[in-house]
Amino acid sequence: MVLPGGRSAKTPRLLGANCKACSQQLIGSDFLRDLNAAGETDPDITYTVITTRCDEVVTPYTSACLDAAPNVTNAKLQDLCPADLTDHVGISYNAVATRLVLNALDPAHAQRPTC
Repeated sequence: MVLPGGRSAKTPRLLGANCKACSQQLIGSDFLRDLNAAGETDPDITYTVITTRCDEVVTPYTSACLDAAPNVTNAKLQDLCPADLTDHVGISYNAVATRLVLNALDPAHAQRPTC
């Protein structure tokens, strides 16, 4: 099985043949290099990244995080709920992740997520 992030010399060619977006997400891809050429973030935008250490697609899961900055929040589900085993797909339906999204969109009415 070939997955994004794989280390095989054939990986980019195999991924590109069936999934252009997959090969674009490989560390060091031309796409990512071009995308981040002017910097990873815009200082006028507030960013919230929500990750799970159980992510089996984004590997390592920490690669989803943005560089630390005053306008960046990197949140890991397990920092709030250590026993949470939510994976890549499950994060879309996770109540804690939903609360973090709502808090980011409306910080004036933020609430602590409950596990």
